[in-house]
Amino acid sequence: MSDLAALPLQLEALGTLPGILTTLVVVAVVILVARVLLSIAWRVVIVAAVIAAILWVLGLLGPLSDLLGI
Repeated sequence: MSDLAALPLQLEALGTLPGILTTLVVVAVVILVARVLLSIAWRVVIVAAVIAAILWVLGLLGPLSDLLGI
């Protein structure tokens, strides 16, 4: 039997109650992991934006040696 012909037999388990519950649990875990990773990513983006803004303002003010009087 070819792989394509056996596919409906392999997917038959997804239509059962344990298959549906397992699928929902897997989807829930993926969503929770994604939420954690996105919250970390937002913090990294905010920190990077603040650092970029500070460097931009310092660039507008001129060389650091002029600011410090060195």
